[in-house]
Amino acid sequence: MIRKGMGRAVWAGLMVALALGAVGAQADRAVRRQPALAPVVPPMFRNFAQWQLTMSSVRSAPPAKAVLEARTLIERSPVPSESFTFLSVALARNNDQKASALAIQRAAQRGWRDPIAQRAMYDIALSAGDHAEAAHRLAALYGLQDTQAPLQLMTDNLLKTPQGRTAMAEALVTGGYWTRAFLRGAVSGFSPDVAATVNAALRSGAEINCQTATVLKKRYLENGFAKDVPLLDQCRQKD
Repeated sequence: MIRKGMGRAVWAGLMVALALGAVGAQADRAVRRQPALAPVVPPMFRNFAQWQLTMSSVRSAPPAKAVLEARTLIERSPVPSESFTFLSVALARNNDQKASALAIQRAAQRGWRDPIAQRAMYDIALSAGDHAEAAHRLAALYGLQDTQAPLQLMTDNLLKTPQGRTAMAEALVTGGYWTRAFLRGAVSGFSPDVAATVNAALRSGAEINCQTATVLKKRYLENGFAKDVPLLDQCRQKD
């Protein structure tokens, strides 16, 4: 009889635990629709809630708390690059610039789709004189079509040196879907440095869509680059 009673108690305890788990998981999922619920989700069930808490902390909480929340997020979600991006921002706010730089590098290694990490790595590479790496990061941002990034300014800063123009031309030769966005930007932000970069890329075998080439021809003619117009005749009809 005692064993039977103990069995019932264990079973009841298990049911309660499962019920609490289901409620906790459901509350965590609800955070996706109602971010304000994040603080009330029990710590052991925080997944979506931890993302929300980290974002809020990184923006406005005391730096030490922001670092703690970011580290907790990494423990629970160590793969996404955004986890390390949040940590980098929190560490920077906590005046730990060295650790912040390491965190942003880890973020960038985990994927190309994190615009904050790509912008930071572009700055680091350009400051270090690594023009090829800066060109790769800039290409990633064009591919992401990050409207928050000052792409025109970043492009101008890279292309103002011969090494930067060479690196970007080589990236254009390698190609990728990002080149369409870059060449559209070349039309709107035309400059001698842009022309030199595009010309070098075309001479090395880069491809350009004929529609874009037609618009660029006009920009070339308007800015005294008529002698380079024949390079644009190497265009292809379709993307």
